[in-house]
Amino acid sequence: MHRFALPLLVLGLLGLAELAGPSGLTPLRRCAAEDPAPVRPKRGRHLDLTADRYAHDFGFVEQDAKVVTKFTYTNTGKAAVGGIRAHGECGCNVVDASHKELKPGESGTLTVEFNTYTLGGRLRKRVHLTSSDFRRGEILFVLDIAIMKGLVVRPPGVSYRDVPKNSTPTKSFYLRWYEGQGEPFKITSVSVPGFEKDFQIAIKPWKSEKDPKWQGWQVDVQLLKKLPLGMFSATALVRTTHPKRSRLTLPLSANVVGKIWMQARAFSFGTVRLPSEKHSTLKFKAYTKDVKFGTLRTVSRLGKVLVEVIPDPYMAKLGMWKMIARVADDAPLGSLEDEVIELHTGVPGEEIVLLKVRGHVLAPKEDAPAKADAPAKASEEKKSAAPSVSGSDGR
Repeated sequence: MHRFALPLLVLGLLGLAELAGPSGLTPLRRCAAEDPAPVRPKRGRHLDLTADRYAHDFGFVEQDAKVVTKFTYTNTGKAAVGGIRAHGECGCNVVDASHKELKPGESGTLTVEFNTYTLGGRLRKRVHLTSSDFRRGEILFVLDIAIMKGLVVRPPGVSYRDVPKNSTPTKSFYLRWYEGQGEPFKITSVSVPGFEKDFQIAIKPWKSEKDPKWQGWQVDVQLLKKLPLGMFSATALVRTTHPKRSRLTLPLSANVVGKIWMQARAFSFGTVRLPSEKHSTLKFKAYTKDVKFGTLRTVSRLGKVLVEVIPDPYMAKLGMWKMIARVADDAPLGSLEDEVIELHTGVPGEEIVLLKVRGHVLAPKEDAPAKADAPAKASEEKKSAAPSVSGSDGR
């Protein structure tokens, strides 16, 4: 064994000497100058574009107002920057970048319009300025605003959401002012035109527990009428002594639910040009665990719309079902609003749920000159568009 050890040791030393070179030292590997580490932009900054400022505070603003500010952005890099565009995070912002391309040293103007609509309180929104090369980063502009001036309505409407049949829920909204930014006022009347006997309204003074500078009025709106199943909507009319907002309107809405919860009670298609794969979906489920579905099927009374019933692939464990509807290829041209879809559920008391259809059918492009008063006849086969589905367990 020892007679092999010496030759192996000699060969190892010779190999090291060859790697070391004539000086006897192992040369160090240097990083190639032509491959520098990539430069990463800081968060909210662009490697080539800079701005005169990166934030703006609009201060105190009223509801339903429009305020504007402008930023200047400059190409401080060594090459042209193209594909410059801006976008906000909220529909309340309208943004416009004056220059889509900048040569080195050139500048552009970013105009930001903030619409307060029915928003309220202190808000922070962001606007992004990007270029065609996303690796160069983006400029992030921060916008602060306090929608606390004058009379502030919160929330901007009354939504009862899901209302069990025969129940009488109460919802509240607030008309308020902020100390130093608004003046005290009174509410002279609140009504729901056309439904005066269906709501009971109570008005009482209000002060915020979190911030006592907020003061005003709390309006409680109790639903008294036993509404039919489906969507209900109305408008509340409020009159005040405020000099600028003496008359206010607020939407009221409710989804009255029985044994079956329905997402809506109408399919909406908009404009459809045949043939079309455009579809409309509605979801439904048993409102309580004790409600059991029978055999689920749909019937299209005029055969204009085909409907399929399937378990919702994402919410089947929660007992959710989905109806997928599309316009039949041979549907007559014109309005779809005379069509009615029957959902047969097998649930006592709600065996058949009637669903409306909204939309308008146009002729195929090649048949554009065809008259829109085509016969409204449809095949009897389409009156039962979807196969029967067992839903006895409600899931």
